[in-house]
Amino acid sequence: MDYDPSIRLLTERLALRPTIPNDVKRALEIRSHPEVARNLVAATIPPDPEKMTNWFKGHPDEWREGTAYRLAITLEGRLIGVCDVFDIGEGEGEIGYWLDRTVWGRGFGLEAARQLVRFAMEDVGLTSVRAGCADDNAASAAILTRLGFSRLEDVRVFSKSREAEITQRRFQLAV
Repeated sequence: MDYDPSIRLLTERLALRPTIPNDVKRALEIRSHPEVARNLVAATIPPDPEKMTNWFKGHPDEWREGTAYRLAITLEGRLIGVCDVFDIGEGEGEIGYWLDRTVWGRGFGLEAARQLVRFAMEDVGLTSVRAGCADDNAASAAILTRLGFSRLEDVRVFSKSREAEITQRRFQLAV
């Protein structure tokens, strides 16, 4: 699939679009909140601006190669989070999402994740989607359950943001 920054995946209140380099500054602001970062196993607190910039620079290549699709979650044109489909191979992939702490509790995570799953299955053509969340992230687990994901297992993983090993709940949704 060609990388096209004009692509829009619309929900009732949100627009998801491919990330662009100009998103880095706002993404750094969002990821700088400790409550946001602590739910991401690979995140550092504070985020590293150079690593974040390089990560965003690689998104168009990932999109073109079909290995990952990184999308900005926007509300009224303002970036409020990022969601993605990644680790794609053999009809399977994983989803993730993170949102600005100021918009938590308003249903945006569910709305974005629902559209992301639809995109992964219908547009990308995946037949199985995985996801994971920390065992103390009840909101994310509830989103995945509401979308029809089944809980597979609990695994121990190292969380950079927490600087400790945590239990991660693993989920899967299959066609």
